[in-house]
Amino acid sequence: MKTFLFCTCYMDNNDIHNNKTRINRWIEYYKEKMKLFGADYLFLIDDGSPLVDLSPYIDVIDSDKLPEFLISNINFVRFKDNLGRPTWEDYQGWWRSFVFSLNIAENYGFDKIIHIESDFYVLSKSMIEYMKLLKFGWVTFYSEYHNFPETAIQIICKDSYFKFKEIQTNIRNNNYRTENRISAELFLPFTTIERKFNGDRLGQPEVFDFWLKTKKNNQKLDYIGQVHPYHKSEYYKMFFESDYNI
Repeated sequence: MKTFLFCTCYMDNNDIHNNKTRINRWIEYYKEKMKLFGADYLFLIDDGSPLVDLSPYIDVIDSDKLPEFLISNINFVRFKDNLGRPTWEDYQGWWRSFVFSLNIAENYGFDKIIHIESDFYVLSKSMIEYMKLLKFGWVTFYSEYHNFPETAIQIICKDSYFKFKEIQTNIRNNNYRTENRISAELFLPFTTIERKFNGDRLGQPEVFDFWLKTKKNNQKLDYIGQVHPYHKSEYYKMFFESDYNI
């Protein structure tokens, strides 16, 4: 299946160092593992960041001018304006960037979309292989602490594009808002919420503490989320073993 892997992003001038470090870490981690996921391209879909220096191997593309052919296998797709997140429940910028991934899929004939946010890392070979082999459905994982689907990691296969199109139309008609401010975790029409892999938003201190108190110290970690730029692998590996370092 022709596949791409993407994240949404924004680099704020007020915290440009940490944001750029976060983005570069994500790129370096996943560009080495694209083939393991069965993907040929990485996309970063940006909510109108001020332009910053990016590596020369990253192609910068205007969202309203998708080229006929892709020059690079790592692409930074940029909206000209920033929608941002006016309130905690109203994250217009993320919604616009997220649903734009369908435009990319349709424009370049991709059969599968893998979404992994820029502060999330898939750490185990078994989870990567599972994601690679998926051919049907709209699959996400699970946050045990928050007790909801983990929308920061999703796989959307072509048979679910019609559902994605409905979501895209709905979101656009509502100016990139969900009706009644429903969060993405409760709004998206997943066909599968896969719970067999271990992971959570351990970058949140309260989630990290919860895992330390409830999980065995040798628990294998399949993915981790909300990793901050200043977090090193050792911060998490004090208690958890994984296949890959971040």
